[in-house]
Amino acid sequence: MPQAAKSISPQDTRIIAKNLQTSKKLGRIRLNRVYNVKMRVAVVGAGISGLVSAYVLAKAGVEVVLYEKDDYLGAHAKTVSFDGVDLDLGFMVFNRLSDMSFSVSLDGGQGHEWGSRNGLYGLFAQKKNMLNPYFWKMIREITRFKDDVLSYLEMLENNPDVDRNETLGKFVKSRGYSELFQKTYLIPVCRSIWSCPSEGVMSFSAFSVLSFFRNHHFLQLFGQPQWLTVARGSHSYVNKVREKLESWGCQIRTGCEIQAVSTTDEGCAVLRRDGLLEMYNGCVMAVHAPDALELLGKQATFDEKRILGAFQYKYSDIFLHRDKKLMPQNSAAWSALNFLGSTDNKVCLTYWLNVLQNIDEKGQPFLVTLNPNHAPDHTLLKWSTGHPVPSVAATKASLQLDHIQGKRRIWFCGAYQGHGFHEDGLKSGMVAAHGLLGNSCAILSNPKHMAPSMLETGARLFVTRFLGHYISTGCLILLEEGGTVFTFEGTSKKCSLKTVLKVHNPQFYWKIMTQADLGLADAYINGDFSFVDKDEGLLNLFMILILNRDANKSASKLNKKRGWWTPLLFTAGIASAKFFIQHVSRQNTLTQARRNISRHYDLVNLLSIKAAVRHVSRWFSRANRVIGDLSRISNAALWRCVGLLNL
Repeated sequence: MPQAAKSISPQDTRIIAKNLQTSKKLGRIRLNRVYNVKMRVAVVGAGISGLVSAYVLAKAGVEVVLYEKDDYLGAHAKTVSFDGVDLDLGFMVFNRLSDMSFSVSLDGGQGHEWGSRNGLYGLFAQKKNMLNPYFWKMIREITRFKDDVLSYLEMLENNPDVDRNETLGKFVKSRGYSELFQKTYLIPVCRSIWSCPSEGVMSFSAFSVLSFFRNHHFLQLFGQPQWLTVARGSHSYVNKVREKLESWGCQIRTGCEIQAVSTTDEGCAVLRRDGLLEMYNGCVMAVHAPDALELLGKQATFDEKRILGAFQYKYSDIFLHRDKKLMPQNSAAWSALNFLGSTDNKVCLTYWLNVLQNIDEKGQPFLVTLNPNHAPDHTLLKWSTGHPVPSVAATKASLQLDHIQGKRRIWFCGAYQGHGFHEDGLKSGMVAAHGLLGNSCAILSNPKHMAPSMLETGARLFVTRFLGHYISTGCLILLEEGGTVFTFEGTSKKCSLKTVLKVHNPQFYWKIMTQADLGLADAYINGDFSFVDKDEGLLNLFMILILNRDANKSASKLNKKRGWWTPLLFTAGIASAKFFIQHVSRQNTLTQARRNISRHYDLVNLLSIKAAVRHVSRWFSRANRVIGDLSRISNAALWRCVGLLNL
């Protein structure tokens, strides 16, 4: 074990860290010598990047020592408890269903104020905006902005050689967006997230900011996908990782601040603030880029200074409180994320934790505000943290990280190597650990999101809202191409059935909205969706729909809410009327009769139906007769039989 050194000045510290041979001659520090029996690695920083790096290394049999200056692990994965409620202050979304709507409130509600959580009611929280042509222009520009952004990002991602140095200001100006759009949408969102002045926003990297907007669904007013939160708080997964690390022999040293990291031919030297120095085969620096440079001190190379120095941070004061004055004045505009601006050009961002984290707490809401103009009333906790700024320089530097990774037995990781978020920190931690081990690490690229048209977006909103009301038992999950997830899970525990549909085409929603059960059949036949569980998925879907039909009939749930009208009845009526008109318009000729028979009783898919029915047949006592009967029915006819159930 290392022994305590005599009092060392900061200047002496850097000399010792730079020249270990001299420090040994002084007799002030006894070093841990590195033997080739087992690799020994230091991980500095126990946020998500450090935890993942330590996990990968320890699992591979490396002797890992994890250093953290705070007295807890997780960094931004910070969970606090008030009144018996666990609240996440940093990393907020991951597992349980969440709402990521947003609002803008300018000049204390006297300027423009609108929100996306309550549909048109929230969008027109200020009723005067219904007749305001400039407000309608802003809405049109938000719609156009989404199309422009998606086209721009697709062009850059498909052509890696294209220059990505365009600023956000240039992007907006070249496409002719109005000042109102910038003032009431783009600038408030950016300023609230990155805590910077308006002119600073326009100098940001267009690619970085717009990628963030796309990934966080800030490009659409309505129809945002369901986000997820961590069950029992983010500290629950941090504790699981800690338990695993300790079981593998990892040494975890919280409350242990590092003063310097240096390298020699013998390895990496980690100097603690208390004067202890330890030697390692390698070191993973899982800290903010400016902090990494500070730890390297004068020994930092030209490339390390150039690349790490390009990542700049903005630091925010975070208040957990219950002060409603830091929310939009009109409660109809309240959303999960609320951007508040004032006449003196100051902005802040308030998170509504009750909505974000599914908190059923009655009474005053739990709110988290970044950089308010004044300390909120009813403040429960104050915290400070930093976030990387998406500058053009940072975008360039992120493409050159391989110039410094592992060059001096030091690997760097952190959320700054992506868009500054939890998943970016996790990815960079994995890459650094595998790089240290000499392994390749293939990181999956972000899948391309579906890009529904305006009509298809409306249909998706229509269908998802109906399913939210309809599903009272069982679990139905829609998993779109690109990773967007919609989960519909009833509160009744009588049914444990679950089915996951993979939606490949947004026409899935349009067909269901316009044709109801027949649309579902056509979508399945045309390959617009499939099942994750190819054996049980279809059967479970049928059973869930039937059980919910019966449950809704007995409870009269939908009838009480909407009288005779429901979305499903309405769309089924439209579809039935359309098919009736088509039926009447058909002449009863021999040619038409043949066409009708070929449409409804084709035997092309006979073999696939037999295979499917054999699987379903175990539910019936007379399996052979069922197979014999259903083998004469096409896929379309089978689905139309389901329609007879009046789902």
